[in-house]
Amino acid sequence: MQKNKYLKMFDKLSPFEFKNTLMKRAAIGPGKVLNVGRGNPNFFNSFCREVFADYQKLALKACERSIIDDLKDFPKEDDHNYEKFIIKHSKSWPTRQREYIENYIDYLKKRSHLVGLSHNAILHDSVQSTLGCFYPTPPRCHHHVRLIVQEYMYNLVMKPSADEKKRKEKFEGLRMKPTDFDFFLTEGAAAGIMYVLNTLSKNYLVNPHEKIALITPIFSPYMEMPYLQEYNEQIVRLKGNPDKDFSLDDDEINKLKDRGIKALFMVNPSNPGSYSLSKDNIEKIGAIVNNERQDLIVLADNVYAPFAEEYNSFMLVCPRNTIEIFSLSKYFGTTGWRLGVVMTAKDNRINELLKNLPAKQQKLLVKRYETVTFEPAKMTLLDRIVSDAREVAQEHVSGLSTPQQVLLGMFLFYDLNDKDRIYDRAIKTILRDRITQLYEPLKTSPHIVPTSTNYYHLLFIPAITENLYGKGARDYLEKNYVANEFLLHLSLKYKTVLMPGKGFGAADWRLRISLANMATDNYRLVGDRIRDAIKDMVKPVLTGKYYRTHAGEDPTMLYVK
Repeated sequence: MQKNKYLKMFDKLSPFEFKNTLMKRAAIGPGKVLNVGRGNPNFFNSFCREVFADYQKLALKACERSIIDDLKDFPKEDDHNYEKFIIKHSKSWPTRQREYIENYIDYLKKRSHLVGLSHNAILHDSVQSTLGCFYPTPPRCHHHVRLIVQEYMYNLVMKPSADEKKRKEKFEGLRMKPTDFDFFLTEGAAAGIMYVLNTLSKNYLVNPHEKIALITPIFSPYMEMPYLQEYNEQIVRLKGNPDKDFSLDDDEINKLKDRGIKALFMVNPSNPGSYSLSKDNIEKIGAIVNNERQDLIVLADNVYAPFAEEYNSFMLVCPRNTIEIFSLSKYFGTTGWRLGVVMTAKDNRINELLKNLPAKQQKLLVKRYETVTFEPAKMTLLDRIVSDAREVAQEHVSGLSTPQQVLLGMFLFYDLNDKDRIYDRAIKTILRDRITQLYEPLKTSPHIVPTSTNYYHLLFIPAITENLYGKGARDYLEKNYVANEFLLHLSLKYKTVLMPGKGFGAADWRLRISLANMATDNYRLVGDRIRDAIKDMVKPVLTGKYYRTHAGEDPTMLYVK
């Protein structure tokens, strides 16, 4: 259909800015506003927060020297036998918290040799880090946290199983150990992404006017980043097939054979598509990377990986080309804490790309990093990401704050030791219940498979319309309206806010809904309101009276009365 000027106004807006417009419409007049556009979960892990709060108090008791009541000297390694100290001062804790911290210190103690520290030194590192009284040292990741992060991240991206272990010849990642990877802890995934992109640019790995491939649909800031606009990067979209859970058809995968494409970026599992890429996809892309495109950089944001029963990571098939970025924000409910991880293989091909840069660029990079090392040319990719995170000159204060690092480690340790997967199953049950409640009034079955996260969903309104009111109603809707018109009407009359999938690289009529941010019983009400909004728009088909009225140029006034 021909859009009017009012609707065209929204085409250039970020979907998040458009959401603000919808929120203003929804707030008009009385009634409950249902904002199912935002992704912040309404659940969070409370247990680790309780342990962390008690551990902070315990750490304060380790500060024996006191100048005045409010001024203390931080604890030294030889001040205590820290194992005995922690056990003694946690005796009064509730049983579950006490057992957790005993398992935590036992885990660190048994693995301290992996980072070259004594038992006492590794526990002192944990206590002092909790106080936040010393710089992050080493900046990328504290020693005691590294021991937890490397096991958690390895399990997350490799998902080792009896079946996979028999196929080590096929999957290079399974031939590697947790200690074969390096990590940088960052202020959430957003910071990690920007640090990586900045280093790729500063080190001439992705240059102005070069091509970057994005698997779409994708979190819209990836398509809007000033970094990409500033350097005039050419975006090559690899379009996920909605009929295959947004995995890629072969012709899309084969675009990566173009040697002009320098990097492949994705959110996997997808936001908003909400499925992990299929194993077939990662195997085919991995084959291209390993056999034809060993120069291709793969950057994967895997924040939603814990929500999927089956997460297929590129670390499994091409670990030497892959950078994984993980955030604890959604699974543990820590959006305000800003806790993230950048993961690379120690032996990676990106380091080789750095070594093979032209002599002129090598010389410029030596100049860039010569204040932080005697041998700048030997700096790895992750070395450079850490340094660039504070523009090199301030590298000594790089890194996530030490209390944040401790809490991050406690969350990951909690999940590593959730042997019965109680927390994991609880979250997944909540999300499945919500998507089921949503779809019931829409006479449509939710598509739930092992690769689903169920955290977001892209509602396909034409198919829902057909299920509710028949093929004629669907044809009428698609012929006479666009999705933004539906969103405006839904927000104003039904006080319900969704987001346009088009802004994430999806088709026009696919609308993003978050299943994570509202109470479960609200999702049936959302389904009711979507059904009624559709009914309004196809009313001429249902009544046989074909008319359409706009209030001037503003289609939000449709069917308000």
